[in-house]
Amino acid sequence: MKTLFTLSVLFISMGSVLSAQTVYDFPLSGTEMVPRVQTPGMGSMQVWIESDTLYVRGTFSDLRDTYFAAHIHYGKRGETGNRIFRLRATLNDDKRSGEFREEDNKFHLRPVQRSAITNGNFYMTISSNRHQQGELRGQIPRF
Repeated sequence: MKTLFTLSVLFISMGSVLSAQTVYDFPLSGTEMVPRVQTPGMGSMQVWIESDTLYVRGTFSDLRDTYFAAHIHYGKRGETGNRIFRLRATLNDDKRSGEFREEDNKFHLRPVQRSAITNGNFYMTISSNRHQQGELRGQIPRF
C-alpha cells in the first residue's frame, strides 16, 4: 500500500512538471525601435505558449503621449515587419501607462506563426499618439 501511495505521488508530481510552461521575459524600450525613439517610456513583458495559444502579459509606463495601440509583429531584431496580433491594454488614469492582462491577450498560433515565434522572429510595439508607428519595442525571445 505504501508503494502504491509513493508511486501515485510520483506520477502526480511528474504530470505537474510536464505541464509547466516556460515564461519568457523581455523589456520594451525606445532604443529598440527602428528608427530609435527617444522616450522615458519603458515596459516589461512576459509571454508563453500553452498548446497552440500565445499568452501575453506585462506593464508599461511613461509614454511621451497618451497610449495609441500595441501590436505583435513579424520581424527579426532591427527589422520592421507586418502586424500579426493587436494587444488590448488596460490603461491607468494618466493614459500613458498600463498593463496587458493575459486573459485579454491570448492568441491562437497557426503552425507558421508558432515556427516564427520559436525562432525569435516576433516583436512587440507600443504606440503613443505622438509616435503612432511605435514608441517602445521589444524582441520576443526564442522559445
